[in-house]
Amino acid sequence: MNGQISVVELVKLFLFHWWRIVIVAVVGAMLAFGVTAWFVTPTYTSRGSLYVNNNTFQSNPNVNLADLATSQQLAFTCIELLKSDTFIEQIAEDLELPYSTTEIRGMISMEPKNETEIIEIKVRSHNPKLSQNMVDSILEDASDEIIRIVGGGNVKIVDYATFSQNPSSPNVLRYTFLGFVAGIFLSMFFIFLIDTFDTRIKIETDLMDIKELPLLGVIPDIEYIHAEVKKNAHK
Repeated sequence: MNGQISVVELVKLFLFHWWRIVIVAVVGAMLAFGVTAWFVTPTYTSRGSLYVNNNTFQSNPNVNLADLATSQQLAFTCIELLKSDTFIEQIAEDLELPYSTTEIRGMISMEPKNETEIIEIKVRSHNPKLSQNMVDSILEDASDEIIRIVGGGNVKIVDYATFSQNPSSPNVLRYTFLGFVAGIFLSMFFIFLIDTFDTRIKIETDLMDIKELPLLGVIPDIEYIHAEVKKNAHK
C-alpha cells in the first residue's frame, strides 16, 4: 500500500489478515499463561489488624475531635515503630527467619484502615504458612513494643492472621488476557509495518498511485484463464 493510508484501508488491511491476528493473539495468550502458571512463583498474603488509641479513650467518655486526631496520629506512629529494625529483628528471632531485615520489611505492609485507628497488617511471601506466622508474631508482639516506646496507649487485636490457600499473585487469568491483547496489537503493528514497506505492485490502483496516470488496460493472465476454462470444462 503506497502513499498515505486511510482509516478505511487500514481496517480492510487488518480484516484481510484477521486469521494471522487471531493466531498471534492466541499464541500470546498461551505464552502468557505458560510463563505465569509455571515460571512465576506464587505469592500468598496473610492479613490481620490492630486497634490502637490513647489512654484518654478509656477514661474519658466525652471524646472530642482533638482526641480522635491524636489517636489517628498514634496509628501512624505505631506503624513506624512496627517497621523499625529493632522490631523486625525481634520477629526474625522469634520465627528464626532466614532473611535480612530489609527482606522481611519488604514482605510487610501496614496502613490505617479507612483513616481510622485500626492498623491493617499484610505479609506477602511464597509460603502461606510463613505469611500467617509472621502476621501472628507481629500482632502478639506489637502491644509490648508500642507501650515500651510510647509509654502508654492501648493496643488490641481486631483480626487474627488469616491463612490463604489461594495465591494473591500472579493473577493467571489477567496475565493471559493481557497476553492475548498484546498479541493482537503486535500482529497489527507488524502487518502495518510490512505492508507499508512493501513496494510490490499488487493491484491496478497501486500502479496508478505510482505513475499518477489513468490505467488504459490490463494484460490478462493467459495461463490462469486457460486453467479456469479447463476446470469448468470438466464440470
